[in-house]
Amino acid sequence: MANLLTFLLVNFLGFGLVFQSVRSEYGDLAGNWLVDYGQAELRLLSNEALEPLVRIDGVQPRNGDGSDLYFVIRTIDTVRAEANHIIQFQEFAANGSWQGAVTVQGKRFGYSQLIVELHSQLAPTNIETSSQELPIAVLRDRVVDERITTYVSAALALLMFLNLGTVLDLQRLQGIICRPIGPMVGIASRFVMMPALAFGLGRALWSSSSANEQSLQLALFYTALAPSGGLANVCAVFLKGNVNLSVATTTINSLLALAFLPLWIMVMARYVYDDDQLMVPFGQLSGGTVALVVCLALGMILRLCVPKTTRFIFRFLKPLSVVLSLCLVGLTVGLNWFVFAEFSWQVLVAALCLPIAGYMATYLLSKLLCRSPTDALTLAIETSVLNMTMPIVLLQSSRLEQPQMDLVLVVPIASSLLSLLLVVVLYVVRRCFGWNVRQDDDGFDHKRLLAEHDETVYQRP
Repeated sequence: MANLLTFLLVNFLGFGLVFQSVRSEYGDLAGNWLVDYGQAELRLLSNEALEPLVRIDGVQPRNGDGSDLYFVIRTIDTVRAEANHIIQFQEFAANGSWQGAVTVQGKRFGYSQLIVELHSQLAPTNIETSSQELPIAVLRDRVVDERITTYVSAALALLMFLNLGTVLDLQRLQGIICRPIGPMVGIASRFVMMPALAFGLGRALWSSSSANEQSLQLALFYTALAPSGGLANVCAVFLKGNVNLSVATTTINSLLALAFLPLWIMVMARYVYDDDQLMVPFGQLSGGTVALVVCLALGMILRLCVPKTTRFIFRFLKPLSVVLSLCLVGLTVGLNWFVFAEFSWQVLVAALCLPIAGYMATYLLSKLLCRSPTDALTLAIETSVLNMTMPIVLLQSSRLEQPQMDLVLVVPIASSLLSLLLVVVLYVVRRCFGWNVRQDDDGFDHKRLLAEHDETVYQRP
């Protein structure tokens, strides 16, 4: 036993000596040399090259004349920015100092650092790294005005709501409002369960306290908190859901968001993102909600006053919905295509788990409250189809600096796209197995809607 302990001790000490021989402590080769970059941060465009001045002082070789020493100035993340400048010891002044310009080439938006390393030709594995580093922020060179995306997306969404307003039934809407169990499930799912799921997912996937991971947590939190838009209502049409309940829940949640968003940001978002200046864009949110209600009202007025127009909409409701949805998704993705370069396994897990967990939790809650299969399906779709535009607006109001804003946009865009993809998969499965049928009177059926509309027009004096 004693021999075994002696053997292990000798090997452990030998390993320590080997490890020490391949990694020098700072100051062993040339004393406590210092680096000065002349600025706190370097900001440049992704296609731009800058030459910051770098100064190295206090270089005093410990062994020999220092002819074997050389410095390397490089970037840590060469995908974002690249620099590779080599300085031989012979270029240093007699007092052990050097100053010169170093070329830094921006490549892709994001963050990197410029560092200085000391190498020895006699011991290539001995590398000393300065504790001083220069943060680098690389910005996109082509930036589309964010107002273009916001306004055009809002216009497409309002056309979608105008389209859906023509198929609403006032009697069924009145029943939903008088017995608001369905909308209450939608409210609880959107403003209680989904934020809680996003908070837990964010903490599990991005546990670091770094600014980048905090921003990703905030983006996921806003994605879960934002009420679903017209895309969820369109999905309810295709899945034979209760369109009246879907639109009513969307409208109610959009109105309540004006109260719940500030409350959640005040209570929980500060734990996600360490910033006391998080803001809620009340103007944009309230304006969008008012426009939503107006478009739905106009659609209902068209149904009552212009029956020929509404018959056309009834017949082509699905194609029109698909075209508007594709335009909305295509515009947002097309203008923000660059975010997919930041796609990671954490983003994939978050974008898949959030809508799946939201769907299952909402469906279970609906069944526990004795909702019909159609209503349970509708509310689950309403919760799981994630909004793409509102989280972007909320993040923009959070005053995230570039390129941090560009780095976190991948979360709401990927989450929304994958939630739509999951609905498409559900629709295909239901169609393949013959399950995509109208299950009760509240289920959407455009043929029955056309027949009811023609009968109403025929009976009109």
